[in-house]
Amino acid sequence: MTITLPRETHFRHPDEKVVFHFWQPEKSLCVEHRHEYCELFLVEKGSGIHIINEKPYLLTAGTLCYLNRHDYHLFEEMKNLKQVNLLYLAPDKFNILKNIEHLLIRPEESNVWQINTHIMQKIINKLLSHSAMQYENKLLCESHKEMIFLEALHVLNQWRYKTQDFSSSDDRISQIIIWLNTHLAEPLDLDRLCRDFSISRRTLQRGFTDYTGVSPQKYLTTMRLLQAKYHLQYSNMTVSEAGKYVGLSEASYFSRLFRKQFGISPGQCL
Repeated sequence: MTITLPRETHFRHPDEKVVFHFWQPEKSLCVEHRHEYCELFLVEKGSGIHIINEKPYLLTAGTLCYLNRHDYHLFEEMKNLKQVNLLYLAPDKFNILKNIEHLLIRPEESNVWQINTHIMQKIINKLLSHSAMQYENKLLCESHKEMIFLEALHVLNQWRYKTQDFSSSDDRISQIIIWLNTHLAEPLDLDRLCRDFSISRRTLQRGFTDYTGVSPQKYLTTMRLLQAKYHLQYSNMTVSEAGKYVGLSEASYFSRLFRKQFGISPGQCL
């Protein structure tokens, strides 16, 4: 059963329209839930599976996620997951901010993005600096918090769309993760990725493991299995069709990987 977390879970007084919540999901509520407020969160480190509206995503360092009040989600298989949540009541409910919708995702866009971890850390440090400050005037505190929130939205909006002119290997790793997420059915060709994203094979493999905790091959296999499981549970695909859809067309190999990952056969998801 999906539960709804009320506004009072994090918003402590009527003037509070934005909350910065430094969170470790493994130590908190992890059942399927939705909120009476909106949320975006930044994954600082660790990994896990994030299921949004019944669709699975793999969380790694640098993952950025946007959630509205109608979205429902839960976390699974978390490993040292540490994230920062930026909570707000609604796009039109602030003390001083107005017209921020263009800085949020559009309805047709993905909930999940990947950005440079150094850029993300700068945002997190800014949020931490506010949390460490003391204010006598409550409204002044909330106004300052909203300005930091606006600055974060601007930076995240800029970096989540960055797809070329990469200035560092971190940028390239972020975009390779995005590319893999949208090309699950294609064979993994590391040499091609290195050419397309102008990165050495050694830097790719080392940087990818630093970001995700796993190799590119392991990451791709996990994402393929998560998507196959999703289609088996929530679409009319057969086992064979689901395997082919994610690039695992050899039936016995697909079944063996699936059972190893989830402890059940693909057919048990139908």
